[in-house]
Amino acid sequence: MIAVKSAKTDVRVMSLIGLAHFFSHFFQLTLPALFPLMWKYEGLNWSELGALSAVLYAASGIAQTPAGFFVDKFGARLTLLVGMLSMSAAMCGFLFVETYTSMIFLAFCAGLGNSVFHPADFSILNGSIDSSRIGRAFSVHHFGGYIGYSSAPFLLLSMGYVIGWRETIFFAGCGGFIVTALIWHNRARLIDCGLDKGIKPENIRKEIKGLIRPSFIMAFLFFTFMAMGSVGMMTLGAGALIQLIDVSDKIANGTISLQLIGTIFGVIAGGYIADRVSRHDYMTAIVVTIGAISLQALPIFQLTEMSFFISILVVFGVLYGIAGPLRDMVIRAITPPGAAGKVFGFTYSGMDVGSALSGVIFGYFLQKGIPEMVFVGVGITMFVGVAIILMAHSMSDREKSINSL
Repeated sequence: MIAVKSAKTDVRVMSLIGLAHFFSHFFQLTLPALFPLMWKYEGLNWSELGALSAVLYAASGIAQTPAGFFVDKFGARLTLLVGMLSMSAAMCGFLFVETYTSMIFLAFCAGLGNSVFHPADFSILNGSIDSSRIGRAFSVHHFGGYIGYSSAPFLLLSMGYVIGWRETIFFAGCGGFIVTALIWHNRARLIDCGLDKGIKPENIRKEIKGLIRPSFIMAFLFFTFMAMGSVGMMTLGAGALIQLIDVSDKIANGTISLQLIGTIFGVIAGGYIADRVSRHDYMTAIVVTIGAISLQALPIFQLTEMSFFISILVVFGVLYGIAGPLRDMVIRAITPPGAAGKVFGFTYSGMDVGSALSGVIFGYFLQKGIPEMVFVGVGITMFVGVAIILMAHSMSDREKSINSL
């Protein structure tokens, strides 16, 4: 009876955190989804519109590590509530502002709110979920985010044509307020792995010094390289297909969408795998390596049939999805008690760095007319990521043995 009750509680916590992560990703694409209407009716050029997204991501990336410190010091529940309120209020604010400067300010506030999700979510999942189900909890977290990404563009643009872009953003923000209320209502079940476990942080200097460990830096670099590959494929993979085999933009974008669908299914499978293996670093390395090798078949064998591209990219998507919960388990293993907020915040900020670099690097390949290098480059970043995650785990073991002396 106790196990059943515990399982039900775990499912409720997983679902709530997954829903919060859904809105994090949904809000990230809310503005880009409506850019065509903002361009048409507000007279904003594409550079100005792109700057709105850039400000949101920059604020999120810069604030993510400080948000992790906030989680460990003041608790994950409070931090998550503040983040949800900030993003939701910022989105609703677009209904009322008229100037571009005000829009930039709201995008900045939304980015600050978005910065809390990884450190707060992972602290709650690590503190609330039974260890036998933690891999599946991580998979639900990823699943919510990917569904947020995949549903925002079509849904919001369709609504925007009917009721207007401002009203659409406002209703999206109201959805965030509803989830905030759900989090508040269920706050007693959301136990973080720091304060709620009686672990109080040390002074800020020691906390910062403790964060600059070789294993944590390796984990940061791992996320940087993984994001370079995955985001590069999602954002510029369609352009590479168009240049490489001269397909229409609809077919190219459809193929990338199928890859994303594969990732969503892979994430669910990855959670079950993560709960059944012990060496998550080895399993992460195996899965990512197979995915990276599969991509190299495209330029090496100079494949031109669309069926090959679709098959390989879907396989790559599934494998990348499987790697998600596995890599989170690696970070969990190297994280000291009570430090999940700052460690996950710091390491996951590498994804923002990698996302920014991917556009520059892979965009250069397309500009030079060498689209095959997009696939080669994605594979290389994945191979580097494999080496780094293995080193991170090894360094963590060495650090623990030194500290135990």
